[in-house]
Amino acid sequence: MEIVAIAEESIGVRSMAMFIKTRDTSILLDPGLSLSPNRFGLPPHPRELDRVRALRRVLESYATDASYVFVSHYHRDHFTVPYASIYMGTDNESYRRIYTNKVVLLKSPDDLNWSQRRRYYGLRKALDNVAKEVIFADGKELTIGSTRLVVSQSLPHGEEGSKTGRVIAVTIEDGDERVTFMPDVEGPVTQVAVNYVYRMRPQTLIVGGPPLYLSGRGFNEEYFNNALSNLINLVRAGFLNRLIIAHHTLRELNWRIMLKELFNEASKHGVSIMTYAGLLGRNDELLEAMRRDLYAKEPPPKDYLEQFRRSAREDEGD
Repeated sequence: MEIVAIAEESIGVRSMAMFIKTRDTSILLDPGLSLSPNRFGLPPHPRELDRVRALRRVLESYATDASYVFVSHYHRDHFTVPYASIYMGTDNESYRRIYTNKVVLLKSPDDLNWSQRRRYYGLRKALDNVAKEVIFADGKELTIGSTRLVVSQSLPHGEEGSKTGRVIAVTIEDGDERVTFMPDVEGPVTQVAVNYVYRMRPQTLIVGGPPLYLSGRGFNEEYFNNALSNLINLVRAGFLNRLIIAHHTLRELNWRIMLKELFNEASKHGVSIMTYAGLLGRNDELLEAMRRDLYAKEPPPKDYLEQFRRSAREDEGD
């Protein structure tokens, strides 16, 4: 199985985009990327804008080789929207380059909050004109040759009852190799998400970790301890070889220090903890978490903020 990291916070944008190729098929996972419109009171630095445009091109190049596209939920850093946005590096045709002639596996809209359902409807209308087939994937299994895709039931985006909505995870099984892709479960912090991992017993787990950057803003010590305990227990369970921590966790520069206990436990059990950048053999570049420092060390032109506001369309971000 070939696992290719495309875009994510460790590579400089908000995303969990990934490409996986098995002996029988290829799948593009969560094909979206975005920038935070406002971090530390600042809009994206020019380096971030350059990066989102560059990674958009990489994402679209892998889309040409994919037969399937998987969308875990409808936050805009997880799917390509059918309109132009400076924050997402899209033009009005970007969505066609991602979804045309693909089998698109979507999170069902049945249990979505209003915000995600609105975005779902916009995407679904666009897919009618381009996708080969659209499947609501929650809880389903698909067999493609010797490849098996096992999609979770709907999971909370964070804690049970979270206002941020619901997501789905997928496990890709190719012979004896199993990879679980589990975005935005914020740990995992809920037992239902943990139970799915135990049922799948993957060798590689790609997980949206706890949102350490929100400490003090609704993310309390109990929440963090629960997420950390779940990750440690998964490391101890004996089936993981590799744990790829991604997304919300890497919006905090000191994330490795804050997860020191997890790193120590993983070392004891022979589990490698990696990032998307590490999968590519690169050092982490946490551009969003570095935004304040980037403005200080690499000041944009004096009229940059005014120019940016003029060129950026109204976009609330996620």
